[in-house]
Amino acid sequence: MRSIQSRLNVNFIVVTVILFGLFWVGQSWFLRQMAYEFVASRLNSDAYSVLRAVEMDIGSGWRINLDNTSSVYQQPMSGHYFQVAVDGKWFYSRSLWDGQIPSAGGNDIGQENISLVEQNNKPTLVYSNKFMKQGREIQVILAEDISRIDESLSQLGWLLAGLGTVGLMILLALQIFIIRRGLCSLVDVKKDILRLKSGDVRQLSSTNTAEIEPLVTEINYLVQNMELRLQRSRNAVGNLAHAAKTPLTVIDRHVDVLLEEDIEQGQGIKEQSTRLREMIERELTRARIAGAALPGQRIYIGEELEKLTRTLKAIYREKALVFKLDISAKSYFPGERDDLVELMGNLLDNASKWAESEIRIKAHMDDHCLELVVEDDGPGIPSDARERLLNRGERLDESTTGHGLGMSIITEIVRQYQGKLMLDSSQRLGGLEVQVVLPRQADLELPD
Repeated sequence: MRSIQSRLNVNFIVVTVILFGLFWVGQSWFLRQMAYEFVASRLNSDAYSVLRAVEMDIGSGWRINLDNTSSVYQQPMSGHYFQVAVDGKWFYSRSLWDGQIPSAGGNDIGQENISLVEQNNKPTLVYSNKFMKQGREIQVILAEDISRIDESLSQLGWLLAGLGTVGLMILLALQIFIIRRGLCSLVDVKKDILRLKSGDVRQLSSTNTAEIEPLVTEINYLVQNMELRLQRSRNAVGNLAHAAKTPLTVIDRHVDVLLEEDIEQGQGIKEQSTRLREMIERELTRARIAGAALPGQRIYIGEELEKLTRTLKAIYREKALVFKLDISAKSYFPGERDDLVELMGNLLDNASKWAESEIRIKAHMDDHCLELVVEDDGPGIPSDARERLLNRGERLDESTTGHGLGMSIITEIVRQYQGKLMLDSSQRLGGLEVQVVLPRQADLELPD
């Protein structure tokens, strides 16, 4: 998943690199053309100087008066050369030594009478033109080595590339800083959402950013709407419970009359009435379970377990049960208090029924999930019977009181919270160990 900042950075880099590449190519071409134009202008001026140096000597014919040419043409391999043809006879500058200037081929650079050739493996600009002097056609060819100019232009290009890279890094750092400053409102909203999920606040704080304010308003509205819907649902469940109890009570009274008169059908109706009560209680419990936690709630487990253990000690006074708690101070239930009481109440009630004297309770929370473990020193459950115990209404021992709904209610709560329920043998106490793992947030995949 790519962030907004990474997308902006990538787009910025791509656009900047393209623009800088165009600038780099453009400036290289422009500076090179300027250099070529400067050299071409100098070659054109030198051509007329060389043309003036061509003289007719009555005694020896045509010759080149070197005194009228620049001294750079007299230095061997100076990089400045000329050669002149008069009546088919060639005259060469001393700088050419034993070489010649290529008079054909080369690449056109857009300057009249100028072409770019390779001479002695060096780039050379060649000027070639024909003139008329004293009725004779004279061809003048000049050449200048521009390898140093090319090297300087290449160095300048790499220098600009280096400066451009440094500039790109600086601009990228500035953009990251600006984007982070611009997205700080989103970061604040993210922190508020985490606080909302963990139960520190019940509403998101207002923001002064116009683009973020509608998002905050809609989230706060959604939270309020969820709370109202849950409250209405629970009120409806409570009303249904009260409404169902009255007709069931009337039915039970009529059944008692039938039983007093020893009518055979009375016992069957009594069983069905009892079964109907159990079904109503079970479905009402399922309807009340909220599933994922409402935002803004944080129920600390230690406080609720202390109340539950005191109640169970009073109920099972004859056993003198010892409850050993291992509860981390920051462990809290990521949901409704009633669900926690229902879950732990059923777990501890089952453990109290079968325990001999000791029950251990562990509750630890990390960044991902809450782990609840209840162990007892009772007889335990065989491995082949554990899966059957999780079935609705299943009881493995009919000698104990109850309807077998405790484990199914536990399973339902764990399922609604997208958690995991595992049964095993206690290594320390020898009885049953029940482990419940609940994610701290919805859609969080728990490790196996």
